[in-house]
Amino acid sequence: MGHSAFDFIDYRKYLIEALPKKGDSRGLRTKLADFLGVQKGFISSILHGGAELSLEQAFRVSRFLSQTEEEQTYFLLLVQKARAGSKDLEEHFTKKIFEIQIKRKEISERIQIKTALSESDQLLYYSSWHYTAIHMCLRTKKTQTAPEIAKYLGLPFVRISEMLEFFLRTGIAIKKGDHYEAGATRIHITADSPSISKHHSNWRIQSIQSLDRKNSEDLHYSLVMSISNEAAQKIRELLLQSIQASEPVIQAAQDEDVYGLTIDLFKVGVG
Repeated sequence: MGHSAFDFIDYRKYLIEALPKKGDSRGLRTKLADFLGVQKGFISSILHGGAELSLEQAFRVSRFLSQTEEEQTYFLLLVQKARAGSKDLEEHFTKKIFEIQIKRKEISERIQIKTALSESDQLLYYSSWHYTAIHMCLRTKKTQTAPEIAKYLGLPFVRISEMLEFFLRTGIAIKKGDHYEAGATRIHITADSPSISKHHSNWRIQSIQSLDRKNSEDLHYSLVMSISNEAAQKIRELLLQSIQASEPVIQAAQDEDVYGLTIDLFKVGVG
């Protein structure tokens, strides 16, 4: 299910690629037949041109393949083109399909020169931990397709696909063949950004949830102490030095896995 309908103008060729007979995805044709409530032979007939999907069946196929809303609309156009009963109607749907292809190409070309997120896109990017996690996944070679990222993060495939569409639009990601890589768009959040508190809370929640996984390699440390303000400032300075010292290590490191780092030092009282 790593194939995109947008790469095809014939829905059968797309389905043949999305429902392979061999490999890790074998058995999908049988599962699709069960999902549609039809015989497996009907799926084979569809793929070999002996029958056509109805629009209702095409809609359910789209859901089976976890397509995004945009991809679903495009896929249904492909089916309507194949089902057209006249040349004029077929040309009508073909025109709509090419309009989408051209629009996507224009967007793809525009994002090649995009170097920073707009304010509205930045608000969306920091609205959920999913965005930053997926962004970092694109930097590791083992998580550069939607199925790989979905499995690694334990998130729905359709959620990953929708976010990758956002990443392509904004230049955060670029597509190379069947995989994605981090793009040239810079992501930087300042201390006075309206998104900063959301960004911190997103990852602190993830830090709390990691406690339940009981990974022996994770490090969790909490300490409540009664100390002087002077001592607190010294500890703060030590933490800042540690953060600064970690930067060259991060820059020099190979991209292998995605880690979260949260450090908190704060006065408990408000008085």
